[in-house]
Amino acid sequence: MNPFSRVITLAGSNTANLVPVYTPGKVLWLAAHEITHLQGEGNYTYIHTRQGKRHIVSKTLKNVQEILCADFLRVHKSYVINPEYITARLDADMLLMSCGHKVPIARRRIREVQERISIGYLAVG
Repeated sequence: MNPFSRVITLAGSNTANLVPVYTPGKVLWLAAHEITHLQGEGNYTYIHTRQGKRHIVSKTLKNVQEILCADFLRVHKSYVINPEYITARLDADMLLMSCGHKVPIARRRIREVQERISIGYLAVG
């Protein structure tokens, strides 16, 4: 079996919802459904997965969000979330993700987040 067959298959398929993460010796392809949230820091983005792992890519938060082409929600200047992995709404300006991280909501985005997410589904407090 050719060791590059998986890479060739991925390159030939639709990679719209895959983000390449370069680690020493290999390339991981993270699918949008595996990602709980993104955290931007300048020209770098931390990708948090549902397994609790954190990966870094040398792309801006906006670039990674465009690569994913998925139903992610910008809640803060430095955070983009996957609404599927919200566990609770702690305060008016804080979300708890399934991986255990707390993600802040910018004051100017609170209304947008409320409209996008079913408030009855989330427990406040």
